[in-house]
Amino acid sequence: MQIEVGDLVKLHPEFRHTEPIEGNLYDAVGLGIVVKVKDRKTPPVTNVKEYHVFWHESGERTINAYASLVKVSGEEI
Repeated sequence: MQIEVGDLVKLHPEFRHTEPIEGNLYDAVGLGIVVKVKDRKTPPVTNVKEYHVFWHESGERTINAYASLVKVSGEEI
């Protein structure tokens, strides 16, 4: 399932203890909304997309890799 701007996401259970590319792990709680998708060209991780997520519970923004996020459907809320 492709993640795009405007999608609701949560952290993948296997990545909940992994720091995001930017931001604090403890800011990435509850549901988030993807506000920006960008190709990452900064070493050490390149040729991947980074997802800028605004988190509902903390009110903070993090930058996450695709694998660390799970798209949430309206039925799951």
